[in-house]
Amino acid sequence: MIRAPLFAPFAGWLIKPDWAARVIAGAYDAKSPAERRAIVEANPYSYLGVTRSGEDLADGDPATDEDLLERGASTLKNILDSGAFEPTGRPTLYAYRLTYAGHSQTGIVGALLVEGFHDGRVLTHENVRPNRARLLARHLQWVGATSSPIALTHRADPEITTVLEAAAEREPDVHHVVEEVLHEVWPLDDDEAAIVAAALADTTVFVTDGHHRSAAAIAGKQDRDEPQFARTLAVVFPDDALRVEAFHRRIPDRYGRGPDELAAALATFSPVTEVSTLEEARPQRPREVGIYHQGRWFRFDIPEPDTDSPVGLLDVECLRTDVVLAILGVDELQPNSGADYVPAPNGIDEVVRRCDEDGRVGFLLHASTVEDIMAVAEARELMPPKSSYVAPKPRSGIFLRILGTGATSHLDPS
Repeated sequence: MIRAPLFAPFAGWLIKPDWAARVIAGAYDAKSPAERRAIVEANPYSYLGVTRSGEDLADGDPATDEDLLERGASTLKNILDSGAFEPTGRPTLYAYRLTYAGHSQTGIVGALLVEGFHDGRVLTHENVRPNRARLLARHLQWVGATSSPIALTHRADPEITTVLEAAAEREPDVHHVVEEVLHEVWPLDDDEAAIVAAALADTTVFVTDGHHRSAAAIAGKQDRDEPQFARTLAVVFPDDALRVEAFHRRIPDRYGRGPDELAAALATFSPVTEVSTLEEARPQRPREVGIYHQGRWFRFDIPEPDTDSPVGLLDVECLRTDVVLAILGVDELQPNSGADYVPAPNGIDEVVRRCDEDGRVGFLLHASTVEDIMAVAEARELMPPKSSYVAPKPRSGIFLRILGTGATSHLDPS
């Protein structure tokens, strides 16, 4: 049986240069709900207004899921009516390069076959919250477009690398800096797109960011038996180009303990050492964990797990089961657990600031690796939420794939 190609060209829309600063969204996970809310209130064209979620609502805002979906659809309609995006005019794939702090990674943007999640060509590695995935599936139908590509990785292919290098010698159609990250886009010519599509046709790709969007795409295909819902927007980068950073944790202690009591409780799992400075607490290698609580710093080492499970070997999983759940009484896998996550690029100062505001316990972790992600996915296991932060991240508001429903029902699907 011949399978459909994993990646296909699509007739996408690209942000116009003079609209880029107003429309392209910053990194969603790197901002607090209050920060995202302030951006949307100040800038009605920010794509953050299209993708807003329930946690972005101000206290006292009675908005339902339907209200959120309607607000997102209205924001996209406003952006489209303003002429902020330009249709590419032909189906193609796109080279997409992100550059930050001396690091560059170039990938391929295209329409990913949703069936790939079922036939083994697209592998995931994180748990998802069903309610969040269902809301995102409804979002696809109400908003009628997707601009937030699922991020994937694949084992580097020299043939694809050659195409990307040739494309990057041309003048980019998009060249814009968002929060210190340079984003550049080159539509591929027909021959280049054909070479890349053929190279990716039956390869295995691994989701690195966008597990809820992946689940939403699967649910959307089940809900709507229409060609445009058989694929979803995605970008795939070679594994040797990615940089993985840690997601630090902020966890409430259900027992309300002060630093000394908490340190004593943690010592039942592993010896705890109080240190004087952040630098002494900062993890330098796997198994090291730093702790911040009420102005004091601690450090402990995770004992070597007695398991062959790729997930069970991860620092984030050991911390989740043996510390966060067993000692602090918090189940990160449950909705509204109170767990909060701060990506490493935000800085440890941000962890401290937020902990000082609400009294949660900060945990600093060493980053997982791309190899960890792929090993977990190939074993068909699942990491805890926010186990890795691949940076820099693709942004919403650069590409637009039209679905022809909801706010885009007057447009042809792409």
